[in-house]
Amino acid sequence: MTRFPDAAELGTGDDPALVLIVEDEEPLAETVGYVVRAAGYRPLVAFHGRQGLELARGKRPALLIVDLMLPHLDGSGIIAALRADATISGEPPPPCILMTAANLPRARAAHADAVLLKPFQLADLETLLRRFLGPSTLSRGEW
Repeated sequence: MTRFPDAAELGTGDDPALVLIVEDEEPLAETVGYVVRAAGYRPLVAFHGRQGLELARGKRPALLIVDLMLPHLDGSGIIAALRADATISGEPPPPCILMTAANLPRARAAHADAVLLKPFQLADLETLLRRFLGPSTLSRGEW
């Protein structure tokens, strides 16, 4: 399983925002994780939908980056479950970026906060990170 540095190893402050990445293709999960880390946030990776939902509920990330097509529970199911949780708790759900390679209509129907079409440019991911989490602590030229 992919290991990313914890907050102390990042050296970007006391408590960088936690970003949950739910992606079943390990090379892509690693790439997204490295971009998240390079931008000054803490990546956490899940490789299937149920694991992602469990981590989202337990760790309460500031942002989710979720693949649409996942084993055990798809990205739209994760978003729907977190929105249902938010309705019950009265707290807003974390913003969700939904990644998809082909099914744009289905991605839009999931009501994600943003859709990232695969393959994507790393700069597009960085832009979305800044949009949802504020300015990054490192410029793109540093990673």
